[in-house]
Amino acid sequence: MKIILTLLLTCLYLGCQSLVSNLNTAGTGADIVEKSGELTKDEVWDGRVYVTGTVIVPEGITLTIRSGAIIGFEPMDTPSLLIVHGELYAEGSPDRMIVFGSLGARQTVAKTEPEQKLGTETTPITTGITAAQPKAGDWQGIQIESESPNCRLTYCRIQHATIGITCKTDAAQVERCLFSENKIGVLCENTNPTVTGNEFNRNGTGAQFRGAAAPEVEYNAFAANEYGLICEDDSRPRIHYNDIRANYQHAIVCYSTASPEIISNNITMNAGWAVYDGGRLRDNFISGNKQVGPNVTERGIGTQSDQFYSVDEVFDPRTSPVPEAGVPRENF
Repeated sequence: MKIILTLLLTCLYLGCQSLVSNLNTAGTGADIVEKSGELTKDEVWDGRVYVTGTVIVPEGITLTIRSGAIIGFEPMDTPSLLIVHGELYAEGSPDRMIVFGSLGARQTVAKTEPEQKLGTETTPITTGITAAQPKAGDWQGIQIESESPNCRLTYCRIQHATIGITCKTDAAQVERCLFSENKIGVLCENTNPTVTGNEFNRNGTGAQFRGAAAPEVEYNAFAANEYGLICEDDSRPRIHYNDIRANYQHAIVCYSTASPEIISNNITMNAGWAVYDGGRLRDNFISGNKQVGPNVTERGIGTQSDQFYSVDEVFDPRTSPVPEAGVPRENF
């Protein structure tokens, strides 16, 4: 069983790192640590960690995850969570990112022998175990609770979750992480964490804000998601210096009385509206959205255009891209 887990965790890691491997392949199945339940003391996770159920970090306890660790979640009927009431420090590095992701549901496959000369039927002779393709929602995600005094995640790759990170406290920093193939990358509920320098790629929604959330969302890249950012309720996120491009629906959506501050972003080539139904815009480069053409740049200051719909106000539209917007490529 541990040999199978080693192979699955190795495949998860190699697949996540785009052929860049920092895995210690000299280890054996005995290197795998299995985790579930509530921690009773400070812990340091390193290497391969196999999560078999929800893990809880209670108040007063610190979980540290070292650079290069692989945290694998096996899909279950009730998707597992990493719930943080205490402190979490998951700090990787550009060449040794920490990976959180699904191992893919294990399934038994019957192997058959080739067709015989005198017959037409095949005969099952053995069985094997393989993993289904991981998908969004295989595990629930990382949930940082309101009583957590401090959490920091840097250079982490978080994928296949329902919600990659749920922030319920201001005392959370999410920086230089890669979110991919989650239903929602980051969710902020009535909180103001720091979300800086991350890449959101191929998620259902890159980032979502609820209640009175007003986080700093700066220098991120949102590309190839269904929606870039969704602002709900009375949220007022400060969306500055981001590159929001080529998403399959709207780049920024505002529901209810949400009114984000949208300043100095490049919002380009999204299939839907650049900004839909709210928000205060200043100094943004808006071009090629809503299929108006790749070379069409919005220069008007009205609250409606062919590229955005029913926003609160528009000032100082740009005629050229914001050079400092987005994630510096050396981060990954």
